Amino acid sequence: MTLPALPNGATGVSRRDAIKQLALACGLVLSANSLSALAAFTPPTDLTRSKKTLLNTDQLALVREMGEIIIPTTDTPGAIAAGVHDFINHFAVYCASKEEQQGLLAGLKRIDDSAQKRFSTSFISANKTQQIELLTNMEKAADGFTADDRTFFKQLKALVTFGYYTSEIGATQELAYLAIPGGYKGNFKFKQIGKAWALPY
Repeated sequence: MTLPALPNGATGVSRRDAIKQLALACGLVLSANSLSALAAFTPPTDLTRSKKTLLNTDQLALVREMGEIIIPTTDTPGAIAAGVHDFINHFAVYCASKEEQQGLLAGLKRIDDSAQKRFSTSFISANKTQQIELLTNMEKAADGFTADDRTFFKQLKALVTFGYYTSEIGATQELAYLAIPGGYKGNFKFKQIGKAWALPY
């Protein structure tokens, strides 16, 4: 996943502060240490470090599938194309606390166990209607899901959203993007750009 440049620019906001603000705007509820680590995170250049993982193959596939349900491919690429599942795996390894890591693993197990109980198959093997039904119930804390399950899914959606909109695809294709913002314009019609801006204009 390639993060877009976040310049200091005229706003005077550092890249680290901008990432923190976006994380909060996406609804990420993280410990102060995890949020700081996330803001300072850059993709690893050491290839041995880049291979470090928290999620196994099945868990990564589960996150990949759920990410695409949350942000599907439409007229713009979805979460899979943006590599959101890899971002979440890297975040979990390098930024998340031990407690947050265990919460992620427990939440993923809860989803797969629930799919087995309801549909006698894994979440990945369930059809799209079944997958959406399960996640909808989880989000509503309904049909056997608890408030803790709802909190987990809300946090997962926030991670998917944050990962997507800080990716190159999310920032340049889903959002309008200028690598070097131009002069200040205080008022202009939305139809002139047709979408929200990834960075202040």
